[in-house]
Amino acid sequence: MIERRRLLKIAATGIAASVATPFVGRTGWAATPTHTLKLTFADTQSHPLYDVLKRFADAVAMRTSGAVEIQVFSLGQLGSGTNILTGLQTGIIDFCAHTSGFIDSIFPKFQVVDLPFLFSDSASAERMLDGPTGAKLLDMLPSKGIYGLGFGHWGWRVVSTIDKKAPEPADMKGLKIRVQPGAIFAATFRTLGASPVAIDLTEVYLALSQRVIDAVETPMISLAATKDDEIVNTINMTNQVYNVGVMMASKAKFDGLPKEAQDAIRAASIELTKDWRTTIAAKSDEIAQRYKAKGMAIVEPNRDDYRKATESVYAQFKDIIGADLYASVMKDAGHA
Repeated sequence: MIERRRLLKIAATGIAASVATPFVGRTGWAATPTHTLKLTFADTQSHPLYDVLKRFADAVAMRTSGAVEIQVFSLGQLGSGTNILTGLQTGIIDFCAHTSGFIDSIFPKFQVVDLPFLFSDSASAERMLDGPTGAKLLDMLPSKGIYGLGFGHWGWRVVSTIDKKAPEPADMKGLKIRVQPGAIFAATFRTLGASPVAIDLTEVYLALSQRVIDAVETPMISLAATKDDEIVNTINMTNQVYNVGVMMASKAKFDGLPKEAQDAIRAASIELTKDWRTTIAAKSDEIAQRYKAKGMAIVEPNRDDYRKATESVYAQFKDIIGADLYASVMKDAGHA
């Protein structure tokens, strides 16, 4: 009888310990997830980021022994590109990977990363994003009910057209072009004499087909993922914006998770940043080669002339961005 009581006491102690520390010391997968969360991103399932985000979800599940399950949804499944962020703020959506152009509408200061021809290469962009200036940008988000978990890359934004080659800035005049909602994108193309139109990514294919627009400025990867490359036949490699991606969490939902789950998600987000960037870089090169082999016109524009032609955009947004943040970014990007 004494031995039986001793065994029951040991068992009870073990159960209490497992309840107190649900993610510590587990060696196997949980039978069912304790938390099921929704993650969406601003592109289609054909986009390589979809697989990157699934690997992120797998990493979170592994780190939490299956207690946290993250379901990955593509653009349109949980809302349009614009209302994804609203859903994140209200807690309807738990996580999202989105582009800086949509974040600009909530945080105007974020437009600083979308200044035209700001970065000369990926290395300079990533040094800024991974340093103190990038941390300042993420520190803005909690005030609107969002946590920033890290920066990724959607690819360099280029101008893809139906027949129109634009090696010089003057060639943009009169071009009807789809842009992201961020005001800085519209300002950039208006400065070049184009007619910018904000259309949700899911509607671009039809707009191109019906010639409502005759150009779109997206990374080449998005061009392939949305099948817009079935309509456009000319890619002007302007590389006007290093298209920053941000992995974000609903503050309300994230704060409601156990600390162990929060730590696991943050750790997996660090891994995600590297996977996201390297995957996009490799796939961008792959798609560029595919387009060349396909016979699409790949135009190398005069970027110095484009940069000079859009310098006035900087002055338009300097006060909105704020003097301190503007100066930090200019210095990090090599403009000061």
